[in-house]
Amino acid sequence: MLKIAKCCASKIIELNPGNKRLLDDCNHVSGDIYNFKVSEINFHPVLKDVEVMFWLFLLSMRTLSDCDVQAILRTKNSQQEGYQSFNEMLDNFNKSTNLRIEKVGNIATSKLNILKEMIFIGKAMAVFAYELLSVSDYYPKISEIEEFKFLKHIRNGAAHNNRFNFQHKYGAKKGLWNIDEKEIIKWNGLEISRKLQDTIVFNDFISIFGIFLLTNFLSKNLYELDKAQV
Repeated sequence: MLKIAKCCASKIIELNPGNKRLLDDCNHVSGDIYNFKVSEINFHPVLKDVEVMFWLFLLSMRTLSDCDVQAILRTKNSQQEGYQSFNEMLDNFNKSTNLRIEKVGNIATSKLNILKEMIFIGKAMAVFAYELLSVSDYYPKISEIEEFKFLKHIRNGAAHNNRFNFQHKYGAKKGLWNIDEKEIIKWNGLEISRKLQDTIVFNDFISIFGIFLLTNFLSKNLYELDKAQV
């Protein structure tokens, strides 16, 4: 069972054998926790690559921050010809995330700051999910639902310096708004409106976990469209 805090802006992963917490130090929990079984997540083929990206990120953070895994990798990299550079990559990872491994008896606890990595992957997932949907055969139908419009604004912000921007910057439409004055686009308790102009998207408004849940929601919509065509 994986637990995800709603709108979580977590920046710390803390891992130890007795308490494997993927989320710690959540700033925007608001009492809502999502529980789901990994085995029950199965994105629609159109969005499958986004799901894979998410799992790879979590697995890599979990694996690379593990004390035993790092020790095994360093030993093998030192012994195998041509693999020494991978130890340098581990050093760079440890420095970038400020990885600290604390040992008490036989128990090792890893702590690392992955805020930069979460922001990067969150932006990439948002852009990727939107582009996959926009070039799919489902676009004419799914583009009309509110959740897709929500994703579109997340994508636009992620691709433009990670800030919401609802005004055209160039061309004949320069200065014009692409969202109506009183328009509010909602998903899962979050609201997008002109009030968010020039505010930060990741991780202030939404996180990697939020974009994963949004993409999962849209994935279910695609499955429903498939059923309707049968």
